[in-house]
Amino acid sequence: MQLNRPKFKTIMKYVNSSLFLFSALWMLLPTSIIAVLPGTWPAAATQGTPNCPATDTYCYWTCTLCTRNDTDIVRCPKSLDWGLTLDDGPTSFTTSVLDYLDTQNVKVTFFVIGANVYQNPDILQRAFKAGHQIGVHTWSHTALTSQSTEVVIAELKYTIDAIKAAVNVTPKYMRPPFGDYDDRIRDISTQLGLKPTIWDLDTNDWMSTDDPTFRLSWISGNFNEWVSDPTLKSTGHISLEHDLYNQTAAQIPLVVPILLKANYSIKTVHDCVGDPSAYV
Repeated sequence: MQLNRPKFKTIMKYVNSSLFLFSALWMLLPTSIIAVLPGTWPAAATQGTPNCPATDTYCYWTCTLCTRNDTDIVRCPKSLDWGLTLDDGPTSFTTSVLDYLDTQNVKVTFFVIGANVYQNPDILQRAFKAGHQIGVHTWSHTALTSQSTEVVIAELKYTIDAIKAAVNVTPKYMRPPFGDYDDRIRDISTQLGLKPTIWDLDTNDWMSTDDPTFRLSWISGNFNEWVSDPTLKSTGHISLEHDLYNQTAAQIPLVVPILLKANYSIKTVHDCVGDPSAYV
């Protein structure tokens, strides 16, 4: 059932229910898993599939690209500002991205998966200490609209807690996996203090893992086309890439020079939208 603008007390009721739900799931963790982060963390949620309704009553981005101006961050408002974002880390491939960004003194935004923070807190700590923004990308990268409200809250809250445990900050920004969100997900995120953040330019780099016809050169090719397109000059932009795979992480040293040569200022998302801090 879709919830239209749930009230705070209702959300808090679901928070308590979700904590009970995931405390039960803890017992499903294999005993061979030793937490890298202190404490005990939940198993991944069952993956679901988004279902587009015949009529979009609840501003469902996955189905209609609908956004809400009062809640959603889609692009950097100022011309020549560029929010470079990477999803699905931290992984071992994130380190090569950080190595390169250090040489350029460029700051980006990492939307991280809670389960990967659990596995790689040291990599997240390095990214945070280098001045990069850390945002929430759920615990198990599930399509949020396919999940119950209890599970959505748990997916977000446990990732917030993992980030807090790793780097001692509470993030204010979240990105829904697959861009799968609607008004129910917006409302839950807002009640948890999170700003839904999407993108306006997508490299589709994730296709390089599944589609044998996908050419990695298309990624830098996209950036060359974007910076040359006069219709894209009126605002800044937020682009989507991934540090989950070696071949996609390796594209960062190729695309950053394209942006800098075109006189774009690469910024974290919170910086490009004028928010003084990415954290509570």
